[in-house]
Amino acid sequence: MLKEIDEEQVISLLSTFSCPKNTDVERFLHNSAIRFEQSDKARTTLILNSETSDIVAYFSLTFKELSLISATISKGEVKKLDGFNKNAETLQVYLIGQLAKNFAIENSITLPDILDIVYNDINEARKLIGGRTVIVECEDNAHLITLYESQGFKKLTMDNNEDNLITLYTYITD
Repeated sequence: MLKEIDEEQVISLLSTFSCPKNTDVERFLHNSAIRFEQSDKARTTLILNSETSDIVAYFSLTFKELSLISATISKGEVKKLDGFNKNAETLQVYLIGQLAKNFAIENSITLPDILDIVYNDINEARKLIGGRTVIVECEDNAHLITLYESQGFKKLTMDNNEDNLITLYTYITD
C-alpha cells in the first residue's frame, strides 16, 4: 500500500473510503491500516478504479495460527486443511482480516471480484511459504455468512468462541 505513493497521499486516499454497513472495516482503513503495514502485521491492498483512481474496495491479509482443539470438525476435513495430519491441533492459515467495498462511490465490484484478487495475492505468498487454508472472521450475521458460504467458505464451529466472531474457512490447492 505504501510502495507506490507516499504516506500523506495514502492517508488522503484512505479518507475517501466509506462503509456504513460495517464501521469497523472503515475505522481500520482510516486509523490502523498504515500502522499494520509499517509494523508488518498485515498487508492491505487497495483495489482502485483504473479510470478515476478511487478506492472501490480493499482487503487486508495476514497469517494466523488457528487452534482446532475446540473445533467441531471431522478428521478428514482436518487432513484436507492441514495437507498432512488428520490429528492436527493447529493450522497456519491466511487470514482475510478486513474486506470491504467503498460505498462512498458508485461501483459494481462484487465479493467474487475481490476474492479473485485476494486469492492471487495468497497464491504469490504460497509460492514462497506454502499454506493452503484461508479463513475469514466475521460477525454472526446470517447474510454475511451466506455470502461467504456462496463463495466456498464453510463455517467452523468452535466450542469456546470468546470473541463472538464466526470463523469461516476454505482451502486452496493447485
